Amino acid sequence: MEDNLKLEQVAVEASSEAAEAAKAKAVRRSRLASGLTALIVHAVILLLLMLVFIAQSPPEIPQITAVTSEGLEDDNLKKKDFARSVQQKPMPAQSAARVKPIAATAVSAFAVPSIEDPIEEPLGIGVDFGRGFGYGRGRGGGGGGGTISFFGASAKGNSVVFIVDFSGSMTQADQGGATRLDRLKKELINTINKLPKGIPFQVIYYSTAPWLGGETLYTAPSRFADDPADRIPWSRATKEGIAKAVSDVKSARPEGATLWGPPLELALAMKPAPALIWLLSDGEAQDREEVVEDLTKINPLNVPINTIGLELPGPAFNSLVQISRQTGGQFAIIRDGKLYSGAASLRFATDEFDPDPDF
Repeated sequence: MEDNLKLEQVAVEASSEAAEAAKAKAVRRSRLASGLTALIVHAVILLLLMLVFIAQSPPEIPQITAVTSEGLEDDNLKKKDFARSVQQKPMPAQSAARVKPIAATAVSAFAVPSIEDPIEEPLGIGVDFGRGFGYGRGRGGGGGGGTISFFGASAKGNSVVFIVDFSGSMTQADQGGATRLDRLKKELINTINKLPKGIPFQVIYYSTAPWLGGETLYTAPSRFADDPADRIPWSRATKEGIAKAVSDVKSARPEGATLWGPPLELALAMKPAPALIWLLSDGEAQDREEVVEDLTKINPLNVPINTIGLELPGPAFNSLVQISRQTGGQFAIIRDGKLYSGAASLRFATDEFDPDPDF
């Protein structure tokens, strides 16, 4: 009996130890599973954080490297020559005997006639005015608008303004009995009739003040370049526009003195700005020195201004030369019935030909 109790006690103790061992094994498994789960969770979290960090990192900025070669550089230089202009500093009023011809190294975006060989050719009513002084490059599309000729000068542009002197001195007779006014009207009418079809153009008459076709010096309203309401409109080279302009030229009469500033300011205030301007004068403008000094302010877009001195030698023609040079335009003079352009004309821009030394 006692032995049976001992056996039962041993069995119970063995069972208890087995249970404890099983329990300990279960605890170890549980802890191992928990550790693996925690490790996996942390790994997943770390992976997610890395993905977020990578997604929010700033993109790498690519480096741009410019590569040039001699051929490309030459091509670029040639292209730049047609896309920019060089604006010269105003030159003080001086004798052109000391002025050397200037050759521009860059071309304006606007129409700029290029000079041919200096020429001397006879002029006169009823005859051609000679070869002129070259070609220009009009700004804009369509090949620059076509060729425009005035007093033997040829240029290309997509719009043009003629600023013509109608002061009282234009009634003076030249050799052969024809007046300067006769010569100007004949040439202006011929030029207008040959304008490229549809091209915008305008004729501004001037003496003491500017006026338009159909007006006179005394009937024209006062116009101010900085007032949009006074802005001069464009005409077009249509059948009707040409007919009206020709009629206005025929009926225009000269009167008054000579000022260059007001007509230039009004022409340059037109919208859009003209591609080409011709300024013709036969007299000593009272404001010629001021115009030369303030030309950068008057002409901020550097529109090329071609000038023609009609029987105008001396310091006044020297001023016209400076206006053309500063804007990339060209210059010529008509002297004793002959046309002199470029370098050939500079001998007339000296004090030797000053008609009024005390001016």
